[in-house]
Amino acid sequence: MVCGVLAGVVLAAVAFPVVGVSGLTAKSASDSFRDLPTEIRIPPLPSTSTLLASDGKTVVAQFFEENRKNVELDDVAPVMRQAIVAAEDIRFYDHNGVDARGIVRALVRNQTSGELAQGASTLTQQYVRSVLRYSASSPSELRAATEDTAGRKLREIRYAVALEKEIPKNEILKNYLNITYFGNGGFGINTAAALYFSKAPSQLTLAESALIAGLAQNPTQYNPVGKDEAGQRPALARRAYVLRQMVKMKYISADEAAAANESPIGLRPKENVQSCEYSKAGFGFFCGWFLDWWQANPTFGKSTTERLAMLRRGGYRIVSSIDVRMQAAAQRQINRALSTHSRFATGVVLVQPGTGRVQAMSINRKYGVQKNPHGRTYPYTENPLLTGSSISPGYQAGSTFKMFTMLAALQQGIPLSHTLYAPRQFVSQYVGGCRTGRYYCPKNADGRMTGVQTLSSGFGESANTYFVQLQQEVTVKAAVAAAEAAGVVFRGSKDRKNIKWARDSNQAWGSFTLGTAQVTPLDMATAYATVAARGKYCKPTPVRSITDPGGRSLLTANTTCKQAFSPQVADAANDAARCPVGDGSQSGISCTHPGGGPTAASVGGTIDRPVAGKTGTTDDNNAGWFVGYTPNLAGASFIANPDKYYDTVPDSHLPVQIVRDTFASALRVLPVKQFVPAPRRLSWGTMLLVPDVKGETPDGAVHRLRAAGFNVSINYRAEDSDQPAGRVAGTDPPGGSYASKRSSIRINVSNGKKTKRDPRVDELCTKDPKLPICRIKPGEPGFPAAPGRP
Repeated sequence: MVCGVLAGVVLAAVAFPVVGVSGLTAKSASDSFRDLPTEIRIPPLPSTSTLLASDGKTVVAQFFEENRKNVELDDVAPVMRQAIVAAEDIRFYDHNGVDARGIVRALVRNQTSGELAQGASTLTQQYVRSVLRYSASSPSELRAATEDTAGRKLREIRYAVALEKEIPKNEILKNYLNITYFGNGGFGINTAAALYFSKAPSQLTLAESALIAGLAQNPTQYNPVGKDEAGQRPALARRAYVLRQMVKMKYISADEAAAANESPIGLRPKENVQSCEYSKAGFGFFCGWFLDWWQANPTFGKSTTERLAMLRRGGYRIVSSIDVRMQAAAQRQINRALSTHSRFATGVVLVQPGTGRVQAMSINRKYGVQKNPHGRTYPYTENPLLTGSSISPGYQAGSTFKMFTMLAALQQGIPLSHTLYAPRQFVSQYVGGCRTGRYYCPKNADGRMTGVQTLSSGFGESANTYFVQLQQEVTVKAAVAAAEAAGVVFRGSKDRKNIKWARDSNQAWGSFTLGTAQVTPLDMATAYATVAARGKYCKPTPVRSITDPGGRSLLTANTTCKQAFSPQVADAANDAARCPVGDGSQSGISCTHPGGGPTAASVGGTIDRPVAGKTGTTDDNNAGWFVGYTPNLAGASFIANPDKYYDTVPDSHLPVQIVRDTFASALRVLPVKQFVPAPRRLSWGTMLLVPDVKGETPDGAVHRLRAAGFNVSINYRAEDSDQPAGRVAGTDPPGGSYASKRSSIRINVSNGKKTKRDPRVDELCTKDPKLPICRIKPGEPGFPAAPGRP
């Protein structure tokens, strides 16, 4: 009687397995079945997002909630399609979503135990069950989709029957292959083929297909990975079963099955590059920065949690900006420079001018959270040492900041020929400790820098006292604004306070131009790339393109650029920036003053093309920097102790070598580009004749020089001169020479010690040397000086 009722339900509503276990009548089961919904929402499956290098091939990292990459059925080997049908549903192409014969067998097998009929789920029903699980939006829906009850079974059957009326069999098969879990973190046939055999699903052999198909039923029980011969026997037995089923379905011959059955498992497991910690080839810190960039981008969600989930589920193909060849060149230099076990960190970042694309990012640290020995913070770390954060704001950049004071000066029309006298030590207007008083009084690193410097030579030799004076003219506020416009981000709380102070007072933060703010190599490479791109700032980006699984491009991958400085201002800065590397100025302004020299001449001697840059060293050699660039590549390198900022570095010149040698390799495939010459108004400016005021009173000399269009300063430390004491001994630059308008002319006051005696007195003293007037020396009160200019 029971079998008769069940048969009636099967014929009426293909719902008899529920009747057989629940005691429902055929009529009530049929009515209940017809009342169930038939439309099933098929959500997009979580799919792996892949971060690629700029070549579009090299995998930097993968991000996934479930490691899956959906494929079309044509991308799956025919033997793999046959194997999964043979393993899971041999009547797949014959039934309408429910296998009545299979259900009857399962029912008879299980009914004596009084349990729910097991087995007999078609491939379509299995797919429906997975879809319901993925579409569950609450814990109760998830329980309903997975619970072992008659109600769940009935819903699956109803949906399976309806689905087969809407979707072709092969589409269901494709969806099943993409949704199924095959063990070891592999979701979908594409990931399974790579995971177990390091190949695409289209390349799977018969034996490999049978093994993977056998995993679908119980991935844990049949897992062959990491097992010895005995441990792999369940997997081999399951493979043999699938091969027998394929023979039964006439997909293969018995001989083909036997040959496949005799073959070894032949696993070639491929390691998952999940997240940044497992990224190879030194990509870890770049990958970590990409993650920060993604999570900060509102395009990908309202919160960081949503954005990260979108990355791990969205199946994006992300072509990054990282250049494999440039990255390798940078990594080679870093490896040569310092060990990962050094307490000092050294790194380099390369940025493409005009796009902001970061093309290399390397450091002597290992990206990861592994525990470091002896309580150290190295070699493993996830701190953004190259890109910065609130807890890792960067390192003082030294004289590389002179670029921003120069940009501010050029914006105000001060040309490269602008002269200032650079003393060994300069007492400034800025508040700060100094042995001579309460004012900031920096020194030059080398006494040979003392003398008249132009903007070009002051930059080329890195004359501190020149740039502090120049900063007084343009204001710290203007120099800070130039740095921010170029792309510098001030993350340190002390720096932000100093910026506020400098905006309110002209006596604040005098050391800014000497690089006492904390910045990162990414900041400095970006800022100098702005100058290289003729003043065009581009926000640094880790990506070239982002496409979703449907092939649609996301606009957020586009670069964001704006004109931060006029092209002419940038051209003039580029001209001066060729001086430190020994490349020579195009404008004809001398890059050094007599006795001086460039600070990184080896760069110009090595890079066989127009190149520019600037060195930077902080007080007591606590950090060393170099930022170099050509019109099509900018790079910044540093050395410092990230954990102890006041630790003296072993070689502050190391960053020069790193950038120089990285460029020598990286630039080989890039075209040679020339810098645009600076306009005359910003190179030479308006040149004026310096009046000869020798022998005049200082007040009179100041008046004449200012009237001639110059700024004036007085050196009250009197010097030996043939002029009378208290009179003008001379000027720097000297009278009769030319200097640009607004240049500072320094008046030197005579002490009279080389003043010649009046010839008439000489005659008297020759006759009688004992006369009192003969004993008065030059420079002393009452000395009878020869007549001179009043």
